Amino acid sequence: MPDTQEGEPPATGSLAGARRRPRRAVALLAALLFAGCAGCEGAGSAASPPPPAPEPLDRIAAALGCSPEVTVDAQELREGACAVGAQAFRLATFSTAEGRSAWLSESRQYGGTYLVGERWIITAPSADALTTARTRLGGTVDAPAGHTHGAHPSP
Repeated sequence: MPDTQEGEPPATGSLAGARRRPRRAVALLAALLFAGCAGCEGAGSAASPPPPAPEPLDRIAAALGCSPEVTVDAQELREGACAVGAQAFRLATFSTAEGRSAWLSESRQYGGTYLVGERWIITAPSADALTTARTRLGGTVDAPAGHTHGAHPSP
């Protein structure tokens, strides 16, 4: 049994730890679906076109030099994990920038460092681990001040 409290995800230092996060992904997916319906005006409104599908994880993983193990493959979100040597990464692509923002807001409580693109995110334990991907993909490094991986900031 992992050494975590109930409801708390394991550290992302291993690919095995990354595989144990399906509940978080499902909760985030449910939040995205709920947020998408918050603006619904009822059955009589004109149907808008569906958002584009999330980008395949393969291109993001290739920038890291790994092959992803897909853990979530939904219309709004694709999520997976891969490792390069001892470095473990979480990858997520989204159908909308709003979905990406909601996922990032929810995920910040777990700490870590994020490389954030237009509709994708890579999570790693440090900004240094994201250097190669940032050079190849672009994006912005997001590391909350005073936040270390898995820790919560002091009040």
